[in-house]
Amino acid sequence: MNNSSPSNSTNCSLSTPLLHHPHFANMGDGNNGTGASSSIEVGETLPLSKSTSASSAPDESSSSSSICSAYSPISTFRFLKKRTREHIQNCTLAELSGSLGDLGTFIPLTVALARERKIALAPALFWAGVSNVVTGYAWDVPMCVQPMKSIAAVALTDVAAGSTNSGLDAQSVTTAGILTGAAVLLLGVTNLMEVVNWIVPLTVVCGLQIGVGLRLASKGIRDVQKLPWGGGYDCIGVAIGCALLSMFWLRDNENGMAKKKREQRTDNEDCNSGGCERGLSGTVANSTTASSDGDDNTMEMGKLSNNQRLDTAAAVQSPSQSHNQPTSSVCSRIFQRLCCCLNPFPKTPHPVGIYLFLLGSLFAAITLATAGPDSGYDLPLRFFGAPVIINAMKDVTAIHWRQGFLQGTLPQLPLTTLNSVISVCCLAHNLYPKKRDPTLVSKDRTDSVVTRREVSVSVGLMNLLLCPLGSMPNCHGAGGLAGQHRFGARHGTSVVLLGMCKVFLAVFFGASALTLLDALPVAVLGIMLVIAGLELVGTGVGMLFDCVAKEKEQKRKLAEEMEAASAGEVAVEVNGKAVLRKNALISMVTAGVIVALQKTHYGAISGWVVHMVYGDGVRQFVSWVKERRRRGRDE
Repeated sequence: MNNSSPSNSTNCSLSTPLLHHPHFANMGDGNNGTGASSSIEVGETLPLSKSTSASSAPDESSSSSSICSAYSPISTFRFLKKRTREHIQNCTLAELSGSLGDLGTFIPLTVALARERKIALAPALFWAGVSNVVTGYAWDVPMCVQPMKSIAAVALTDVAAGSTNSGLDAQSVTTAGILTGAAVLLLGVTNLMEVVNWIVPLTVVCGLQIGVGLRLASKGIRDVQKLPWGGGYDCIGVAIGCALLSMFWLRDNENGMAKKKREQRTDNEDCNSGGCERGLSGTVANSTTASSDGDDNTMEMGKLSNNQRLDTAAAVQSPSQSHNQPTSSVCSRIFQRLCCCLNPFPKTPHPVGIYLFLLGSLFAAITLATAGPDSGYDLPLRFFGAPVIINAMKDVTAIHWRQGFLQGTLPQLPLTTLNSVISVCCLAHNLYPKKRDPTLVSKDRTDSVVTRREVSVSVGLMNLLLCPLGSMPNCHGAGGLAGQHRFGARHGTSVVLLGMCKVFLAVFFGASALTLLDALPVAVLGIMLVIAGLELVGTGVGMLFDCVAKEKEQKRKLAEEMEAASAGEVAVEVNGKAVLRKNALISMVTAGVIVALQKTHYGAISGWVVHMVYGDGVRQFVSWVKERRRRGRDE
């Protein structure tokens, strides 16, 4: 069990007006345990604390009107305008590359479901894109939108009860998504998700991330294994080439980053000491934008690097001077742009997602251009012609509700609760430390970037509202977030760009969307899936070492207190290897069961049992019971 018990607070912090209603502002979110002030971000912080209400007016009408004004159309418009401006500033090649990080999971499952007529592809793409845009505006993190894997696996493999068809039919898939969304929404609104998070220890969450990451990587490898060694664009040879290039692009470039830091430091010192460039730098200050968290590609306002000064000076020189420049310099610049992917020491990380997607798109275009009448592709490509909004509840019966609940919702709900809510919030907390809410960090929460309640409400509304209109069951996943982060995404801009592309593909190429997606080579998609899975594994291992370090520090403080209480008579030492062995065993059992049985909830249950029997679960539970009894006596 986690050390922090679920809070009974009646105060919450709503980070966006898109996912919440003022009615939820007085419901316990676990964010504050002291009854302090709460803030609603609508372009600017609007405090709703007791001091604010007391200074404004004593009656309830003024306070309620201020809350309603925070959610007025004008405030929402200001919020959207502010986020749109931020997305425009953050629109970089890194964000575009990161938006493609989860395509290795999204495309295979979506295409497989559409082939088997389990979903309608055009509405599924359209509503997935809309969900991407909404989440990109709601949170400033690359929160992906992916198909629910357990429901997809059951629909493609299992045999529905009372049916002769293989897997769930389209109506049962729709009902499974609706029921799963309703259950997750109920857990989030009633704050029961905090109880689940308190019961599941952090070492099990680490094992979940490691196990799910290994499953994603192994799936990508198995998909590539089914291909021939050669004879076409989609083969094992191409996959090996993509893997080698990806390792070259993704390797840590410490020398290049250190060189860039030195150049920026020198440029800043020169700009601070000399005054001749201040007017010129101030002219272009508005064109400089801040970049991602943790990356060293940010630039202070009003300060230009040496290269930018040279470019700006060349831009303001006389036309005669500019025409005298040799054309060879222009050709060399174009050649450098084209060969940027081969630069071994780039100043900024390579947009690996763009490279792989462009390579896959090139192979897909060649495949479709050379496809014959017996190729199996639906050619020629057709524009429009496919509805993006349908009535998916048209032929739903009671049997479909029963099948959807028993075979879809029951296996999917543990996976959604653990991987799509608890694990993804913990992952965002570790990946983006600069975006943590200080009020939540002070309470030792692991969801200070995106709260578990927000993600639960997002997943619930996404499926409750959109599945009846033709959307496939979707959720947020830790694997997709890790993949987008690995490919360069640091903001919600990446998922907004991806959502716009999905909406464009559904509206303009809805009738041929299946053909376009099916033509992308598995050799490229499989490697993208492997990269995303290994990134999730690495994040889980890093979180495991953080847990070990935190527990060692707690044990060290406890040992110091015991030694001080005994006046130095008993010296208690902390065995770091034993702490690492205990936590690693819990995580590895969780990951091993997930990989072996292909069931995430089986792994979570196994890890929890090991934590209770082998770990500190029983001791923590006894301490919690004693603390509850002590509080009861004090009250």
